[in-house]
Amino acid sequence: MTATQSRLAALVIVAITVAAAAFAYMSWRKSQVEAFSATARAALANVDLVLDRALLTVRAVQGYYIANPGAKEDGLVSFVEGMGPVSGLRALAFYRRVPDAERASTDAELIRTGRSSIGIWTLSDDRKRIPAATAGFYYPATATYFFEGAASAYGFDILSHPERRFAVNMAIQTHLGTSTDVLTFATSGAEPVRGVIFYKPVVIAGEVIGLVSGSIDVDRLIQTAKAASPDIHEVDIEIGPLELRGGAPVDTPNITDDSKPFYVIDEQNHSGRVWQILVSGTPDILDYARGYGLMTLVLLAGLGAAAALIGYTTAARRGRELQSAETRLRRTLDGLVPLVFMTDPGGQVMGANRAALESIGSDETGITGKPIDRLPLWEDEPSNRDALHVAIARAAAGEERRLDVLSSETELGQTVYDVAVRPVATENGRISHLVVSALDVSERVEAAETERLLMRELDHRMKNTLQVVQGVVRRTAHSHETVDSFENALLGRITTMARAHDLLARERWLGADLRTVVLQELQPFEQGHSITVTGSPIRINPKGALAFALAIHELGTNAIKYGALSVPDGRLAIDWSFDSDDDDRRLVFHWHETNGPKVTVPERRGFGSLLLERSITYDLDGKTDLEFAYEGVTCRIEIPWGRIRPMTASTHFRERLAEGAKA
Repeated sequence: MTATQSRLAALVIVAITVAAAAFAYMSWRKSQVEAFSATARAALANVDLVLDRALLTVRAVQGYYIANPGAKEDGLVSFVEGMGPVSGLRALAFYRRVPDAERASTDAELIRTGRSSIGIWTLSDDRKRIPAATAGFYYPATATYFFEGAASAYGFDILSHPERRFAVNMAIQTHLGTSTDVLTFATSGAEPVRGVIFYKPVVIAGEVIGLVSGSIDVDRLIQTAKAASPDIHEVDIEIGPLELRGGAPVDTPNITDDSKPFYVIDEQNHSGRVWQILVSGTPDILDYARGYGLMTLVLLAGLGAAAALIGYTTAARRGRELQSAETRLRRTLDGLVPLVFMTDPGGQVMGANRAALESIGSDETGITGKPIDRLPLWEDEPSNRDALHVAIARAAAGEERRLDVLSSETELGQTVYDVAVRPVATENGRISHLVVSALDVSERVEAAETERLLMRELDHRMKNTLQVVQGVVRRTAHSHETVDSFENALLGRITTMARAHDLLARERWLGADLRTVVLQELQPFEQGHSITVTGSPIRINPKGALAFALAIHELGTNAIKYGALSVPDGRLAIDWSFDSDDDDRRLVFHWHETNGPKVTVPERRGFGSLLLERSITYDLDGKTDLEFAYEGVTCRIEIPWGRIRPMTASTHFRERLAEGAKA
């Protein structure tokens, strides 16, 4: 080889080395950008959870006031404390509508109770409290709840506040939820707190009787996002103008844009306003040192290789670079939280990252060559196979697909995955393989489904409760001859319903434990150790809980008046069990009184017996066998398990997936 050839070869090697160094740096930078994108998405998911829980709480309080329009502040406090603390939510308030004709009485009540020394008030330009100007109607604060210590503003008219007036008027006019721009909350701390106030109208018979507000701490949301990773340097939230198009808020799915390096934007809609959450960051100095160090090492290796045989060193260097690139790619994939599978265009698995292999419980050889829709992770759900099959076919044609997939059921329940199928093409445009990623979004889906289930149950319960109360009042009046006996019987039944509703409210209307219902209703009748309950804990739906509460109350009332609980030696035994383990099994409930007064069969059938039969036989398709045996009253209740089995949020989500697959 001549000197000219050697120099030419050296120049070629140097050029290749520079290109390889640039490639190594770009590969490093790409991995850093992808890792930051995954971190930012995780931070945004945390923000979504906090924001969704806070908004769910505001909607729950709205439902509470719709169900209890005359509720006082202590009712609000009890209801909110029953739900527990809510991160990101500073305060809740109820603003009752007061016409101008009622202003004088409202002012007098506020002054009399010491809540406001000037009645309904507003703020002057210098931030002092002054009486609100005369208007057609007012919306003063009448009930508040602060998750953090602050002074309550009773009597403050929100319609008089220029920063809130537009959102309040829109909520009143459209009967829809609205929100303010970003405001600065009054706080006792040294630093001001930014936030947004959501308004939910309380509409009764087509008329707004008041507004529920929830104050969201925007700074707390930003702190939640920053806490996800030290790589996140800045988080900002921008809220657009209030737009209620066509009389209804425009709600769209979250849209996440991570096309810019180290800059992720998440766009979502809440109460007619578009929220943009911006997350940015850069690698720290150590990461940059690694990237530049890798580039420097590649350059040094190339320059050293120029002194060796051109063919040998070039081949060896290319081999090392290829192996290093594959190792970096594998480590990057294994470091990702989502499950990642690589398949051929036909959907046959070619490889997977560590998270995917751990979720399946297999190594790579155990899944290589298998269809992606036949993996044990989700193969038990037929709708999953069909949906994944269609997504693979579309992705093989060049389309990106995204869908929700429900995992196979295990002892720990089921997982909801946000699955994305993306095609990867070569330079000539041919699809070489597909990348299938699956992110566990179970908590967010469960929160959303719980909200839907809660609102549906509240709507159903509000429609039926008054009808039940009317029936109880009417039939109780017919079965009692004196006002006192009618009052005692009616109060007992209404109190029973109230206790059952309180228990269901604590359980967020998803059901209740039968043992808890029984023990709660037996408490007024317990006289020492005369009652034995041996049934195991079983969760039942709200209708079943209310029916059993009424049944226990009627049986207990009879026992304390005339039966075993009316004497010191009387005993009562209660148990329940299933008659079989198949799908058609029935719950069998036993009530057995002993050692009481000798029983005689009543001459006429009272309303208690009719109520017991109605709540069990007609409402739950069950069977009641009430026997007035000489030794003591016995009652056997038999109910199909399908009529009282509780419905969970995961069940409702599976049903919606099935309905979507049929469509």
